[in-house]
Amino acid sequence: MTYTVVIPARYASSRLPAKPLREIAGQMLVERVYRQACLSKAARVLVATDDERIVSAVKAFGG
Repeated sequence: MTYTVVIPARYASSRLPAKPLREIAGQMLVERVYRQACLSKAARVLVATDDERIVSAVKAFGG
């Protein structure tokens, strides 16, 4: 059985804007989640976003 992990990442959150790009222990939240998802047996790991800043950040770390 194969599966795909899709990580939703909204920049315009009402409670915490830019949350996916916030750093936790020196690493962006979206990167931490992406790397943990890559440790699973998923065939693909995708980040679903509507914001170019998140797209750029994900591309920068190789996602």
